[in-house]
Amino acid sequence: MKAKTKVTASGESARPVAAGEAELGVGQISEIVPVRGAELLGPFPAELQVYTAFTAGVAANANAKDAAAAKSLIKFLTAPAAAQILKARGLEPS
Repeated sequence: MKAKTKVTASGESARPVAAGEAELGVGQISEIVPVRGAELLGPFPAELQVYTAFTAGVAANANAKDAAAAKSLIKFLTAPAAAQILKARGLEPS
């Protein structure tokens, strides 16, 4: 396998596949989906799957320069309409 392995920078595993330089790439779904010429075959089985959780919050002290805007962004990102967009980009909103 070592002779056939091509190590890429983090998040770049789909690019060699799309360019015809590799037959298989392994990476996060959200990093494969946007690469033109790469086809997502599917996720790993559940017992091998690893998820990355993204969180958002607003500083409770005076460091939040525009807390209302931050809260508005969080509300937008957690709305059902945003969930559809996130799913289309390979993310799994909960």
